[in-house]
Amino acid sequence: MFNGKRLSELRILNGLSRLELAEKLSISEQAIWQYETSENIKPKTSTLLSLCHLFSVEVNYFDADSTPNFIDKRAIAFRNGDLNSKKVIQIQEIYLNKVHQLFNYLDNFVESPHLSIYSVVDEVHKKYNGNKKWDSRTIEKIANLSREKLRIDDNNSNLLYQLEASGINILSRLLSKESSADAYSLWTKDNTPYIVLGKGKSAVRRNFDLAHELGHLILHRYVDFGDLDKAEQAEKENDANNFASFFLMPRESFKINFENIVGDKVSNPNNYINLKLKYNVSIQALEYRAYKLGYLTPAQNGYFYRLITKNNYKKVEPGDLDLPLYKPGKLRAMLKMVLSYHLVDLQSLLRSQRVTKQFISQLLDLEEGFFNEFVTTNGDYNSIIKIGDYIKKA
Repeated sequence: MFNGKRLSELRILNGLSRLELAEKLSISEQAIWQYETSENIKPKTSTLLSLCHLFSVEVNYFDADSTPNFIDKRAIAFRNGDLNSKKVIQIQEIYLNKVHQLFNYLDNFVESPHLSIYSVVDEVHKKYNGNKKWDSRTIEKIANLSREKLRIDDNNSNLLYQLEASGINILSRLLSKESSADAYSLWTKDNTPYIVLGKGKSAVRRNFDLAHELGHLILHRYVDFGDLDKAEQAEKENDANNFASFFLMPRESFKINFENIVGDKVSNPNNYINLKLKYNVSIQALEYRAYKLGYLTPAQNGYFYRLITKNNYKKVEPGDLDLPLYKPGKLRAMLKMVLSYHLVDLQSLLRSQRVTKQFISQLLDLEEGFFNEFVTTNGDYNSIIKIGDYIKKA
């Protein structure tokens, strides 16, 4: 039986309206609506094959039950505008359900080491009684505790690796064009933390996004974002921004380095370049931390940002292109380990998800050719009989 909900999921995941999908298949919009909503109408074979090709799934993909719902969309920590965008949230909900289904499958074959993110969250909420409102001083204490427990290097260079090692699943993808978010985070219903990073940012700006979303995961573990009004949403964003600033730039070390490197020339963004290399944090984030610590007056702060605009540093700062940008690697490493150690073969893995290699590559943002070493020739007649054997000899 054709499960129309599976088609609806794929269409939404790929950001297509029913009309747009219909145009790609050269059929009517009404036909798409019928396939998705009727239990008795299924596409003809040619249309079904076109759907499989378009979405990189197997023919029997549409025979399965709908993807299990691991996500409570009210738990997603989005930027303010996106919390009110049904389409944006729906896309990310479907995406994370697909990813988490694959993660659970892979997790059956591997044993994770101690995952420190859980002990950090438990300690914070026991120590502070699960506060729903955080003052700045308490957030700074939590940021320092988290930094110590997660073993972050002084220059934050191992931030991505340590967060993944702590038990957080981190992904990178192009977010919906309707989204204003740079990143988002959530805990699944079965207690797995995720951070999803948008593409197109420098390494230093992504570090702030990682720390910001870590702040949401720790401070707002039990917050229902769907029930927040705009003022409460802004408050949670401010909490996460403060956490990121404290976490990436601890007070005492920052003060020493700021005074030694920037000194009195606090209003010129170019004087922050060496400090940027010290913390792997953007010039603007460094100045904001210094401003909050009293190193700049409001007038100096205003002049600093006028220079940021004048020098076109809002999007690209000095040194951005010189710092390496590493991709998240945990899920990729799990996939590679499972296949390399023959815990499961590639065909069995694909059959379990009813998808193709291309689907998983897109889902996890894998590099081209990732699966090449795991492809077998079993059942491939070209590996047995070569067309050259049958070329007529002169």
